[in-house]
Amino acid sequence: MLERSSVLARVRSEGSRDGTGGLRRLRIGETRDWNLVQVAAFSATAAELEDTVCAALGVELPARVGDAAAVGTRLLCRTGAEQFWIFTRGSDDIAAALQSAVAPAMGSVTALSHSRTCIWIDGAHSREVLARGLSIDLDSDAFGPHSFALTGLHHTPVMILRSSATRFELYVLRTFAVWTWEWLTDAALPYGYELDWTESA
Repeated sequence: MLERSSVLARVRSEGSRDGTGGLRRLRIGETRDWNLVQVAAFSATAAELEDTVCAALGVELPARVGDAAAVGTRLLCRTGAEQFWIFTRGSDDIAAALQSAVAPAMGSVTALSHSRTCIWIDGAHSREVLARGLSIDLDSDAFGPHSFALTGLHHTPVMILRSSATRFELYVLRTFAVWTWEWLTDAALPYGYELDWTESA
């Protein structure tokens, strides 16, 4: 199997930056140890596909568009009326199993991991940083942990996932990963940040 390389390799030498008062209030990094599978049905086969995927995974799928469910290290997101994104970690790559279970006449299973980069930001001021470029309400009452949205960052399509109270993950097409990284680190400058590559090991 080919190893997935990081499109952010050239920025890895960049150092952390002090913010106002010489403080570093945020952490920014890239996660590479993850997998993403998209499962989509045809209108006529939506119910059949959901039953098949539920049986293959042993869990119920989220019922409404915009809902997500965390099951162990997996996160299941309903991104459309007949479409799901399923995130897994480490060696838990479920694409092959789902492709075997879902017949072509029922729908499609597409591995998206290699087409995207996951950039994360963590800290008490992460929401303020992201609010500079996103037009969605990131307040914890409206966008709590495991909330996600398919949105745009200055016309660049991203999926934003709130993985904890202070941490947000941006899943961005590899083509735009360096631009997104540069925007994020620039927007975080007033707060200062530590670069953390430990999730890339």
